[in-house]
Amino acid sequence: MVRPIIAVLTASVSLLAQASAELDLTPVDSYYIVEGTRSPNLNFHDDAKVISYTPPSRWRPNGAGKKMTLIPPDKPQAMASIQALPATPADLPATADNAKAYAEIATKALPREATKVEVVTAGVAPMRVSGYFMVQVTLTYIFFGQEVTSTTYFMPRPKEQIRFQITCRSVDYKELFRPFEVSLYSIQGLEVPDTDPAAAPAKGPKKPLGTAPAPATTTGN
Repeated sequence: MVRPIIAVLTASVSLLAQASAELDLTPVDSYYIVEGTRSPNLNFHDDAKVISYTPPSRWRPNGAGKKMTLIPPDKPQAMASIQALPATPADLPATADNAKAYAEIATKALPREATKVEVVTAGVAPMRVSGYFMVQVTLTYIFFGQEVTSTTYFMPRPKEQIRFQITCRSVDYKELFRPFEVSLYSIQGLEVPDTDPAAAPAKGPKKPLGTAPAPATTTGN
């Protein structure tokens, strides 16, 4: 029997979102105008601030509170998500030195039925969202006879840790990963506070948005 990847993954992370954070990821339909044309958009709220995000075309949003999910069309075993977990003293900065620890966190969050787990990449992501460095971890594993690939971006912030994740069958990964990754560049409203050590330095030469201090490290085969 083939069990849905989505159902078990949702159950495996449900205990992580018990505490409250101020970022509300309940998706609210919105739009923006480009050259007179209305394009669909989603809004979230961080206290009184509005966070905007443009998901990949035709990916269906759902969720409320601390987690939003996105379901790609015609890919029932695939799911992307944005999740906010309360910040804790144990949270680690998004640095290359902490990549292994983040890989262990991602591995422990997998459903218990996952077997043959391999860490494909673990390191500082080659992109930033709203100025924040992130750690990128990509895993492969076998889930009820299917090979699955999952990539998680970990973004530590002062009030919460935000996780951007996509999980799907490995045969669909190449088709789905890039649209999700590109969509993260559309996020606006998570601007970096000057006092946030997780962000790029405020002084000195300004780096392009897509740069990071160290590339992701490839492991496994």
